[in-house]
Amino acid sequence: MMNYNMKIIEVKPQISNFVVVNGSEAWKEVVYSARMSGVPESVKDEDVFKMIVENSYDSALEHIIIKFDIKLSKGNSCELLEHRLASHSGFSTRYCVAKNKESEYEIIIPTHLLTKEQGVSKHMLEDGINNGLNNYEYLIKEKVPREIARYCLPFAQAVGIYHYTMNLRSLINFLSLRLCVRASPELRCLASQLYFLLEKELPIIENMIGCRGYMSRLCPENFVTGYRIGKNMKCPFSNPHSKCFIPTREQSSALTRGYLSEINKVQKILYKQWASWE
Repeated sequence: MMNYNMKIIEVKPQISNFVVVNGSEAWKEVVYSARMSGVPESVKDEDVFKMIVENSYDSALEHIIIKFDIKLSKGNSCELLEHRLASHSGFSTRYCVAKNKESEYEIIIPTHLLTKEQGVSKHMLEDGINNGLNNYEYLIKEKVPREIARYCLPFAQAVGIYHYTMNLRSLINFLSLRLCVRASPELRCLASQLYFLLEKELPIIENMIGCRGYMSRLCPENFVTGYRIGKNMKCPFSNPHSKCFIPTREQSSALTRGYLSEINKVQKILYKQWASWE
């Protein structure tokens, strides 16, 4: 098989063309819907919006629509698509050759996470990627259909390209999950970009959103809040002696005082009452 002289460039996961429909005043649509539901005029508009976000009255947030483009690796695009409450259109390797407009192959490699202890070099990753793209080039030149040739494309190739339309409720949910230290590096990178873009385009929401632990003031990641893999994964909110400590559910006072069995008894009684419709 020939060794093709391909142009391969390394890029980062990227958000582009970020737009909040109706701009920085879009939050007033949420206030309008809240007033229709009975929130009195005596409550200031800004306080209404903050109350909606802080108390997770999330359905009202669906009135704010956000659009943006995403570029990530082919392999991690399946993680992105797990977030179902959004509409997207994507780049098709079934119909299009897997290159950008400049006929370059773009790849995403999280080399900043490689350590000597892992014994993996960037060269090893690049070698595997080159082999996959070389095979892809060969099949395309042999007139093999693109939808067949694409099975050679490597995980790292940056062809997970989508145009997204998402409401604010879904975006906050996405951010709460993917701003966690345990999220995949690519999704953390994209979520962080979205976080800053959202605060820039919708200033009223500044300092109101974050990971799940931040949003509920209680981390749901029991037993995994600290280290996961290596020092890079340490959660900055996991130290109980720091001023920015967010406890897990297991660390919350009611459970650690041994009240869980009593809580279970009470909730079963309550749920049976509700289920009986009496």
